[in-house]
Amino acid sequence: MRKATQVIVYDRMLRRDKADRTIQPEWQLHSTEARAWATPSASAPAWSKPIWWLRKALYLAAVRMGLFDVGLRVHGSQSAALDLARGITARNDVDVRPLDGRGRPGTLQHGEDALNRALALFLGPMAAAILFLVLSRGASPLGAVISWLAAFACTGVAWWTALTLPWARTWIRSALFALASTVLTVFFALGIPGLTSGVTTTQAVVMAGVGYYTVGLVLLGRRWKWQVLAASVLPLIATVVVAALPLTSRFLHDIYADELSLTSAETGVSGIWQLAAAVKLLWPSLGAVLFIAAGWGILRYFHFIRPRSFTAGFGATVLLAAALTMTVSTTLNSPAAAADKVKQTAVRKTGTPPSYFGVSPEWTCVVPTVPTGKLTEKGGTLKAGEPYVSFGIADGQVVLWNRITAEPLRVAADQVRLIPQRGGALGCE
Repeated sequence: MRKATQVIVYDRMLRRDKADRTIQPEWQLHSTEARAWATPSASAPAWSKPIWWLRKALYLAAVRMGLFDVGLRVHGSQSAALDLARGITARNDVDVRPLDGRGRPGTLQHGEDALNRALALFLGPMAAAILFLVLSRGASPLGAVISWLAAFACTGVAWWTALTLPWARTWIRSALFALASTVLTVFFALGIPGLTSGVTTTQAVVMAGVGYYTVGLVLLGRRWKWQVLAASVLPLIATVVVAALPLTSRFLHDIYADELSLTSAETGVSGIWQLAAAVKLLWPSLGAVLFIAAGWGILRYFHFIRPRSFTAGFGATVLLAAALTMTVSTTLNSPAAAADKVKQTAVRKTGTPPSYFGVSPEWTCVVPTVPTGKLTEKGGTLKAGEPYVSFGIADGQVVLWNRITAEPLRVAADQVRLIPQRGGALGCE
């Protein structure tokens, strides 16, 4: 007897399905017990129509204000949300009201990822266009042309995004929306003649930076919440904690004192200024870390970086190392730069000596109260009638800057009288 083998073959059709979910409208469940109060009966006389119209208007206003809300909110289409709400509450005297514009008839329903990408590709280029338009005002003719071309390119990307998403049901409405946004962008950046002057370059750069950091860190923590904590909150806490340590609190002040051959007592400031200087020492490095983290979040969201990519990780590490090197170098050079400005001000006898985190040198006339031969001086000879840059009094001595010897000049405080001076070019009487 022969045995037969039966093979059953099932047809399979593979297709690629988008995983992007559509953002459903949100509905609020409310009671309809008071609807009968606003519904006219079939036998209602004709003269009572205005009264019933007023009742209906009051009822609808009360519904929109949430006076009859039950407390349940549902996402989905109106019919599905109503069926689900009635099934959960086991009540038939309930209805739903929309909480957003997506519940209106004829509203376009976009996928969540598609809408987020469209917002990024529309708002980002518009923000960049503002920056380029602002830069074009103070640029050279060639720079202005380049800035305007870059602004046009950014505007083109925004228009393309608005028309291809699309923002509205028809391309005409989408184009009108893009046109209105472009006009507002130009007026915001360049201003309206006779009304506003537009934004400055500093304001545009600050807004662009804040937007970049905000969007990048939000996208970074979209799936992994701990990354936002590690990229933003923890560095801020670490900055303040490290800044409060005794080793770092006077680090920049000590460098500043060494550049001017001053002592710690002569550059002594309050703890608030020491903390501010320490934060100044650390915040550029923090900014570099957050800059790389925000860029990683943006590139990762748009899938320019693959998970566990060695190339992306190596590139981010190199950029972070370079950024930290530049920021640390700039920060460590700030005390020397401030000290050089003080020296130049003293030599030129013009301008106001710059302060440095609580150390505030100022022009002062020094009048001896004892004969010149009895003055207790260290670091030079005091010249009466000549203004000096003074660092105040420390350890019983007036600390002055001797522009001839390029060193501090210390005079006993009880042997002179100090008179504040507006500038070095005025001289002393």
